[in-house]
Amino acid sequence: MKHYIPLIFLCLLPFASCIENDIPYPVSVPTIAELEIKGAKSLDINASTRTVSLVLDESSDLSSVCIDKAVCDPANTVSSPDLVGTFDLTSPLPFTLTTYQDYDWKLEAVQHIERYFNFTGQVGKCVIDDVNHRVVAHVSSKVSLSSISVAEYKLGPEGRTEYSTDLLNMHDFTEPVEVDVTFDGRTEHWRIIIEQTESAVSFSALDAWTRVAWMYASAPEGAVNGFRYRKAGDEGWKELSGESIITDGGSFSACADGLEPQTEYECCAFSGDDSSETRTFTTEAEAQLPNSGFEVYSNAESKNFLSWYDPADAALSSKWWDSGNVGSTMVGASGVICAPDTDCHAEGGASARLNSRYVVIKFAAGNLFSGEFAGLVGTSGGIVNFGRPFTLRPRKLTLMLKYDCGKIDNIGGVPSGTTVKEGDPDRCQVFVALGDWNPRKYGGSANCPVQVNTTKPETLFNPSSEAVIAYGAFTSDKTIAEWTRVEIPLDYVSTSRVPTHIIVSCAASMLGDYFTGSSSSVLWVDDVRLEY
Repeated sequence: MKHYIPLIFLCLLPFASCIENDIPYPVSVPTIAELEIKGAKSLDINASTRTVSLVLDESSDLSSVCIDKAVCDPANTVSSPDLVGTFDLTSPLPFTLTTYQDYDWKLEAVQHIERYFNFTGQVGKCVIDDVNHRVVAHVSSKVSLSSISVAEYKLGPEGRTEYSTDLLNMHDFTEPVEVDVTFDGRTEHWRIIIEQTESAVSFSALDAWTRVAWMYASAPEGAVNGFRYRKAGDEGWKELSGESIITDGGSFSACADGLEPQTEYECCAFSGDDSSETRTFTTEAEAQLPNSGFEVYSNAESKNFLSWYDPADAALSSKWWDSGNVGSTMVGASGVICAPDTDCHAEGGASARLNSRYVVIKFAAGNLFSGEFAGLVGTSGGIVNFGRPFTLRPRKLTLMLKYDCGKIDNIGGVPSGTTVKEGDPDRCQVFVALGDWNPRKYGGSANCPVQVNTTKPETLFNPSSEAVIAYGAFTSDKTIAEWTRVEIPLDYVSTSRVPTHIIVSCAASMLGDYFTGSSSSVLWVDDVRLEY
């Protein structure tokens, strides 16, 4: 059979060079979906700034970092250079992701090396300046700088660092001591400075929460060190010493517990017969989460489901808790995944019932969270803004819960390194996080700063994010038939940082963000409380 070119096309051929192609290329913004890197302690993929931030463990060599796997989204994305291989990351690595257009990215790595310098009789903890390569330490004025006994030191990676001077055999520190520290093919020139101090004991920091206060001080190592505190106006002191004290060289700390909220106290540090100046502090307030018993709800948002607020209730006229109901009920009320239930633990008559279910073409995990549902991504997923404003520092979250654990019958995906198969028990999860997330970086709104897009795994909540101040979680892969009290302790990375927001998230299917779980899993929650 002969094939003929249409006459109109033949007529246009001589003028082809005059035709302007104004058909736009498709817009497909690529991103990094997954990276597997040897020695990685944490990895943050920021699609907004097109930056991959990597923290390597101490055993890694920054000049020779091995990337074993790199997955881009969409799948037709081309990376230049190819990200699988060995790279020198002593400086940021620029790379380009290309779909129909080019997008410039960078991979930057840092390595946190544990460094220390300790000697007998030191006062306080040494200050180690790893930028300017200096160690500054203090000793009592009663100790001679010409007879210092160094106990231990480490200024480079374990096992592959060479020192130009053996500091264990160095005793004269009347002048700064210079030492070259060599590892991974580079040499750092360090200066060790030991100074005398007249102060035998001094306060370093004091962080007052609601019912506890964290105290930090410096004094000669090996002395009897501790703290005293009392409510302002009281006569007697309470003392923290012995096993209550955490010692790190010449620095020590302790936690004063059992304090009263919004109350003024005074305290001091002591070392032997010497005492520091007296400090005063006021503890923070105590507050609970709004509607934490799930007694208030209304149809104010939709006729298809009940939301956890009521415009007619002056105290709860705005939404604090939200769920994925807006997305799951697009086809009608049969898609409800979070609703009030009369099966409850406390007085008031209601709990929150979270049902995982298959809704038309997608698996939807029963969920409830502090934040706002921000919309659907076609039929592929949803967008949630996590968090609500909160500036207090509780020590744990408690709640009552029950759980009907189903067998997994939907697998849309799983996190990297996780193996799940149909028939495995599902898992529920409740987690709480406090942080100082900036919505400009984390994509959410001022009130709900952390945006999660379930179609982009790199946006899923990361408890190891630098903005997370405290985190705790509970999971179960077993049915919990009776109402059970669960305690979730909060693990803080700092006692001084003050959060701006709190995230509380409950899910009947822990892997719901990946559209994986059981359509028969049900989680009930009630009486959510913060303990200080």
